Amino acid sequence: MFAGELLSMNNYVLASENRQDMLEYLTENIRSNENFHRVLFEIRIPWNYSLEKQRPWILLKSLKQTNEIYSVLFSLGSIFRINRVDFDLHENCSIIQLTLYDENANDDFAQIFSFLKNFQMTNEENLFDLANILRQISPNAGEKFYEYLIRNHSQTFECYHGLGLCLYSQENYQDALSYFQKALKCRSTNQLNQSSAHNNIGLIYAKQNQIDRALEHFNKALDYSSIPVHVSCIHFNLALIYSQQGQTQKELQHYETALQIRTKQFPNEHLQMANLYNNIGIAYSEMNDYDRALMNLRKALQIRLKFLPETHSDVARNYVNIGTVYTKTQELRMALDYFNKAKDLFEKQQNIPENDIQQLKNNIQIVNDKLRFVKKKDFTEFRIIDLFLDGKHIDTISIHFSQR
Repeated sequence: MFAGELLSMNNYVLASENRQDMLEYLTENIRSNENFHRVLFEIRIPWNYSLEKQRPWILLKSLKQTNEIYSVLFSLGSIFRINRVDFDLHENCSIIQLTLYDENANDDFAQIFSFLKNFQMTNEENLFDLANILRQISPNAGEKFYEYLIRNHSQTFECYHGLGLCLYSQENYQDALSYFQKALKCRSTNQLNQSSAHNNIGLIYAKQNQIDRALEHFNKALDYSSIPVHVSCIHFNLALIYSQQGQTQKELQHYETALQIRTKQFPNEHLQMANLYNNIGIAYSEMNDYDRALMNLRKALQIRLKFLPETHSDVARNYVNIGTVYTKTQELRMALDYFNKAKDLFEKQQNIPENDIQQLKNNIQIVNDKLRFVKKKDFTEFRIIDLFLDGKHIDTISIHFSQR
């Protein structure tokens, strides 16, 4: 990119009016390395745009939720002029200063701007596109727009399914289930639509602990879908169900099927692959295959350290999982090392449940107690039970020593 050039993005662009918020978000979520480089776009809007009735941006203050950082939406096809490109050593990122392009300054784009100004939402496909964008910006706003579409246009699969997604993201699972079921009754000819609805219904039944119904709909979702990435997601969900039931062998089979599919779709080092390696590692640990467990958990950690900040909660949970395996293999000092790494990271995060932190501290205390007893010359029988991870019982530790 060079100063004076024009830049257009082939999608809608979300932005914030608070520069510091975006810098903090950039620092916390994007780790600069040989594959990624942090970039902050500073966009300036000419004052005369505020006087235009038709303009390529809108303020989202009336739509956004209080916990969202975005406040401005730039339209599809917005064009910007690059003013300058600098590297900020203090923030460790590039700063690209842009100005929203003024169509009056150059006649070359007259036809493009004329099209954008005269573009109207005249067909349902465009309306659904807008509804989907609103749903991702603000589920509450998306919900209202889908309801408008149902009242004034047609009661289609897209409307009911979109409403279900809005309510699901707001954790209103019962109403979401009702809309997903209405979507199925629309009998969409698109098999992917049918598969998505069955998959989402399965997720709700899983949350309600109605395991048989969840399995029924996940399997129907598999029957309708032939798109590899979607099929992989369904296998992932089936694995979680079998994990809840304690059927580790079936859980592992579905995880490995998902991994085989995603290996063909994604690079070997991809965050979705890390999630699979992590869960496969936990499954092998539950089957007491500790070598394979550690191998998969280390793969997950390697990918996460490459693409996530070192302080990310997923990195911390990866340390916990590795520490848990070392506890089972009686390599207590290694377990303690990984538990302490996780504890240091958990305490730096604001979104980690206090219960999770307390459980990790309890696990550290258990391992420390065990190490102290091992060091003693005179031993008596000692028993420790209930090692927990994320609220789930993962091991019972027993030590039996005879007196000297």
